[in-house]
Amino acid sequence: MLALLKWDEREPYEKIIMAALGAAILLAFLWLVLINPILSAKQEAQSQANRALRDYQIVNQAAPLLGQAKTTSAGNFTQATLIDMARKNSVKLSRVQPDKETVLVWMDDIEALKLYGFLNTLVIEGGADILRATISTGDDGLLSAQFTLK
Repeated sequence: MLALLKWDEREPYEKIIMAALGAAILLAFLWLVLINPILSAKQEAQSQANRALRDYQIVNQAAPLLGQAKTTSAGNFTQATLIDMARKNSVKLSRVQPDKETVLVWMDDIEALKLYGFLNTLVIEGGADILRATISTGDDGLLSAQFTLK
C-alpha cells in the first residue's frame, strides 16, 4: 500500500497531510461504526425505561381502583355494554368472542393510559368483572391485550 502511494518519494508536508487525512478517515469510520450506535442505543434504552416507568405508575394508580365496588347504575355486563363503552372511549377492539357467561376481548396497538382507563370504566361503570388479563408490550411501546370479562 505504501508503495502504491510512493510514500518514500513524498515531501514531509505531503506525508503529514496524507497521515492527517488517513487519521480523519479512520476516526470518521470509528465514529459511524462504534460510537454513534452506542450513543443512540443509550438514548433508546433511556426512552424505553421512561415509558416503562410511566406505564408502571399508571398501573400502580389504576390497580386499586379496579377492585372498587361497582356503581349502582351499572347493570348486568353484556357484549353490547362492552361495545358501547369502547365506542365512548374511542377504543378499537380487535376481536370480541362471546362465550357462555363470559366475553373474550382482544386489543392491539393501544396506549397504556387508554387501555387502563378503558378497563377501569368497564369495571366501575359497566359492571364487568375481569377474570383474566394478558397484557404485553410491543417494540413501539404500544400494548396488546387479551382479557376475559364476565
